[in-house]
Amino acid sequence: MVKLTPEEQMSYISSIDRKRDYINTSAYAKKEGQKEGQKHAEAKAYAEKLASARKMLSKGIDEEDICDVLGLSKEEIEKLK
Repeated sequence: MVKLTPEEQMSYISSIDRKRDYINTSAYAKKEGQKEGQKHAEAKAYAEKLASARKMLSKGIDEEDICDVLGLSKEEIEKLK
């Protein structure tokens, strides 16, 4: 086993700390990016539901059926009128 000088030990420990910090920062950034992507996808899906509901209303489809098919509430459908 190689014996390190005190300066080399400090340098080694410092490099390990930097690597650990980099890994943790990268993992955090990835997790936050996934959360943002999920929020964006949910908002897009909701907007698409509303667009579908508007189209269904314009075709004269019953509000109950729209609620049932799209999973929207009656209040959400009322706001579209």
